Amino acid sequence: MLRIGSIVWGVRDIRAAVRFWTRALDYLPRDEPEDDWVRLEPTAGTGVQLALQRVKAEAAARRRHHLDLYAFDQAAEVVRLESLGARRVQWRYGPGADYVVMADPDGNYFCVIAAGEAATDPDPRLSARALLAPLPVNLPSEDAFVYRGARALTILHERHLREFLALWREARASGVPLPDTSDEAYASYDALLRHVLRAAGRYLIWMCRNLELPDPAVHEVPPVETIASEAADYLDHVLERWREPLRHVQEALFEDRGHTSNWGAQLTIESMLEHAVMHPIRHTFHLQELLSRP
Repeated sequence: MLRIGSIVWGVRDIRAAVRFWTRALDYLPRDEPEDDWVRLEPTAGTGVQLALQRVKAEAAARRRHHLDLYAFDQAAEVVRLESLGARRVQWRYGPGADYVVMADPDGNYFCVIAAGEAATDPDPRLSARALLAPLPVNLPSEDAFVYRGARALTILHERHLREFLALWREARASGVPLPDTSDEAYASYDALLRHVLRAAGRYLIWMCRNLELPDPAVHEVPPVETIASEAADYLDHVLERWREPLRHVQEALFEDRGHTSNWGAQLTIESMLEHAVMHPIRHTFHLQELLSRP
């Protein structure tokens, strides 16, 4: 099994290329961009990846683009391609290289990647934003919550947090500056990410405390210095903590009385749930505005 896994596009400026190609193709960074490499994938979740690789050569100086072909059995595919007229290219491979550089009969270079099962899946990893087209995976069943309104808001909370993280990655990679404001949450992109993820856990802790439920055991949010690299794992942890506590709470308890919020306002449990859903939506909107500016 062999398929096109990525088109690798050589560029001089990674940030500028991310900014252009994400908007041109409606793609998003698949992972946290590195200084010299980033993979972009369609927000719709299907289609060929575009990998941007920093190069030193000007566009007119030499070839800067090639295909990455994903192979289930790399050795067998290399032999098969050679039988079709391709040839191996002499290359200085680094330790643990998972690719073989080859040239087609016309001399165009491409790489055969040892991709294993990913070579059999036309969409091995959906982009984070693609999770939003359908609802989040592994949803609680419709009768899993005593109060179905709590189920709906819990699911929406997950959807919009994932959307925020996906757009945050795009905005951070683009290099678009954050607005000049006294709001500490916007002191940096990493500060904003930590603010949103920290709030998600604190809302749940507040609701459990006021409903006299067990502590949901939400871990402390990572520090701003490491939040970018730990965000995906921490988000999965927070959302897993969100899925259980409110299942058996009777509907009447969501609106029976107000409780003092962490910022001093009186809110019912229902109001706090709605606030938790709107919080990532609000910050996603701010980032969308920043990215839409010329």
